[in-house]
Formats: sequence, structure tokens, C-alpha cells
Amino acid sequence: MVIELSSIVRLQDIFVRFTVEVDRQSNKEVQMISSGSESFTWDGGALASAAAVVSVVRLSDGGASRAEIGDTTGLSKAVVSERVRALVDAGLLEEAGELGSTGGRRATRISFRADRVVVAAEIAMTHIRAAVVTMTGEMLAEQKISVAMRQGPEEVLQTLEDLIDDQLEQAQRAHAHGLVLCGIGVGVAGPVEFTTGRTVHPPVHPVWHDQPVRDRLAVRFGVPAWADNEVNLMALAEQHLGSGVGVDDSLVVKIGSWVGAGLISNGRLHRGAQGSAGSLATTAGGDDIAARAELLAISGQSEALARAAKRAPITAQVVAELAQLGDTDCRRVLDDAAEDIGKVLSVLVDFFNPAVVVVAGGVASGGGEFLARIRETIYRHSLALATRDLRIVPTVLGADSAILGAAVMTIDELTTPAALGGMLARLSAATVTNEATK
Repeated sequence: MVIELSSIVRLQDIFVRFTVEVDRQSNKEVQMISSGSESFTWDGGALASAAAVVSVVRLSDGGASRAEIGDTTGLSKAVVSERVRALVDAGLLEEAGELGSTGGRRATRISFRADRVVVAAEIAMTHIRAAVVTMTGEMLAEQKISVAMRQGPEEVLQTLEDLIDDQLEQAQRAHAHGLVLCGIGVGVAGPVEFTTGRTVHPPVHPVWHDQPVRDRLAVRFGVPAWADNEVNLMALAEQHLGSGVGVDDSLVVKIGSWVGAGLISNGRLHRGAQGSAGSLATTAGGDDIAARAELLAISGQSEALARAAKRAPITAQVVAELAQLGDTDCRRVLDDAAEDIGKVLSVLVDFFNPAVVVVAGGVASGGGEFLARIRETIYRHSLALATRDLRIVPTVLGADSAILGAAVMTIDELTTPAALGGMLARLSAATVTNEATK
């Protein structure tokens, strides 16, 4: 296994920040975690170094050796050995065979236990989705259900809870030794205050204001939960798995019913003071495209749209499909929308200077001409220096980006020093309970 130098530098920076964070937040609290006959005392420094160990294992491909963990984090052999043993005893990591030989004795592979999982969920405008994902990112069970946010938060959240139950049961049936749920992450199609996990004045469905999405799921399933705007989660997914891998500054734009953006700045997700960074709700999105097309249908200016309106309500997807079939009116509607979106994004490109802009969302998937018009508008209106090396690309993650980002966020948060101690305590308790019932 090879860990790039950039990853080593980033992990060492993480370790320093972890130490400062834990010293400040926990005031050197001490936590005793027991597993069987073994116990380990976790103070702030121990949690910081353990979090650094976990980060190396997480970034590795299939696991890391103790030597690789030490080389990457700068921790001594004794500390690495002690932390790995404690994390294995607590039930988070495991010794999973041997790594390939480099000439000497084969090193033991340290990896996440395959039976430790998180739930990643998505509340989109017209559907909900839930998946059970291992700590290494393997999806064990997943399902999407058509239910619209306009049906109200109680109905949607109750349906999501039932869906999570179903997916956990399905994943459990396929796993012989049982699974342990560690946390839940959910992306919401609307502004979310990350520190509280509550929705705040959604521009499309006001009835969703001040919904305690995070706390409701945490209480319902008895594990930590996190909620964020779905576009932020798309940005995390692109950073870890998509076109943003290895890029410190990137912009992910979702063009759906409305337009939103997620910002990765200096390698970290930028949420802003209240979590609303990247909101572009006033920019023309799918709803605006549908409204423009509907006027053309009602007025009779577009025969194709008039015929389509008799069969079903006009949507941005209908407009995109007709445009691909050659309808000039629909092409003009999409061109105008792409021009509007491109002008807004050109301001963001000048202001933020990203290395890559990733375009996602249902409207963006309506054809290459739409993205080409956005790209051309950005290049035409932005500074030459800002666009000199800029890449503007469609997402390679497709419709999975939000759900993948929810998993990334959950594992990110669970493995910080602030949350790691609690997770290890829960895992230890689950291990003791499982052993007692055998």
C-alpha cells in the first residue's frame, strides 16, 4: 500500500489540529473504556492520536500496517502499537491478514471491522433514500422511495425512519455475525444549520422550517446523527470519490428544482457562519425552466410543449428531453437558463477561484449542450487568470453523490476526537453484550 506525500502532510496537520481541539473541548477529560478483561484510559491526547491512527486506516486502500501508520502520523512504534491494540479491543479495528511482503517479515494489515456500519440517507425534493454503508464505504443495502417534501415533514421523516429500519434489517440478514450501527448522516434539499441539525427557512417548502432532523434520528435509532444540506454532502463525495479527489479548492453545483453549491476550500468543506454558504436559491433552476416552458405551452408558441402539457405537467426534464429531440423552443429555454446560471457561477469563480467546478443534478444531466453553454458563459465572463486552468466537468458519481456524501460526513464526524471516545464506548458495550449472549 502506498500513501501519497500529500496525504501524509494532511494527516500530520489533522493530528496537530486534533490535539488542540481535544485539549480545548474536553479539558483533558478521562474516559475508561473496557472490553472484556481489558481496559484503556482515553484522555484528550490518547483520543487525538487514536483519531490520527484511524485516519490513516481510513485513507488506505484495504488497510495499513503499524509501520505505515507510524510513518504517516509521526507517532512512535510504542504509541502506535498501544493505540491499535486499544482500537482493536474496543471493536472498531481488526487485524485482517497480512500485507504483501517487501523483503522482510510480512506486516499485519489493520483495517476497519466489516460489521461496523453507518446509515446514509437523503431527503430530496421528490424522493427519499437510505443506505447501509460499512466504515470502508461498501454499500450493503440501499433503496429509494418516491415521496415528496411537499407532503410535509412528519410524513416524510416517518417514511424515512421506516425505510432505515427496512434497510438495516435487510443488511443484517445478509451478514452472518450481525452488524453494529455507529451513526447516521442525512442530506436535506434545503438550508440546514449544521451545528443544530435543524432545517432553516427552506425557499421551496416553508413548512419544513425548524425541523429537528438530526435529533429526531439520533433519538429514534440511539446513535449519533448529523444533518446537512445535500449539496454540501455532494461536495464531500466529490472530494473523496469523484472529480475533486486531490483538489484543495473545488466547487460543486447542483442544478435541480433550484440551484445550490458546495465549497471545498483548502481541503475542507466550507459551510459558512450558519451553514448557508453556497445557497443560490434565487438563481434559475428546474422550477424556473418549467415555468418558462409552461408559458410557451399555454400561449401556443411551442406546439411540442403544448402537446406535452396535455399528457402531463411540464417539468425541466420534459424540456430537456424535447430539446434533445431538436425542439428549438425548448433549446432556447435551456440556453437562457444556462446563460443565467453561467453568469452567476462566473462571479463565484472569480471570487473563490476553484480548480474544478463539478456540475450535478437532474437538470444538468439533460444533455451536453446545456453544460457546454454554462461552461462557455463562465469562460466568457470570468477573469482569464481564474479560468486559465479551471476544469468544468459533469459529476462522475451521478445520482449517488448525495448518499455517498452522507456516508463520508458520518464517518468523518464519528472519527473526530470529540466523537471517537463515545463511539468506542458504545462498540465496547456492544462487544461485551454479544459475547455474553453467545
